[in-house]
Amino acid sequence: MGGFKKGAFSVAVKAKAQVVPITLIGTGDVMPSGREREMYAGHVTIVVHPPIQTAGADADAVCEEARRAIASALPPELVGDASATSSE
Repeated sequence: MGGFKKGAFSVAVKAKAQVVPITLIGTGDVMPSGREREMYAGHVTIVVHPPIQTAGADADAVCEEARRAIASALPPELVGDASATSSE
């Protein structure tokens, strides 16, 4: 799992909008990294997690909560470094 950029979380917090984390499992088999123009038949699982309330929260906390939710549906070898968050 790659790093998260905080911009969208900052906008959500300012707007007091909910954030709905979504995990996509199996996309690497259907659309391999580095070969985005190639697509293969396969199965992708979509996991829609409960919404995260942003009112009164800060962007960093919402970002981390979304990251944890998404990671919870992934196998450990795909999660990677929990601190991989970009400041952009």
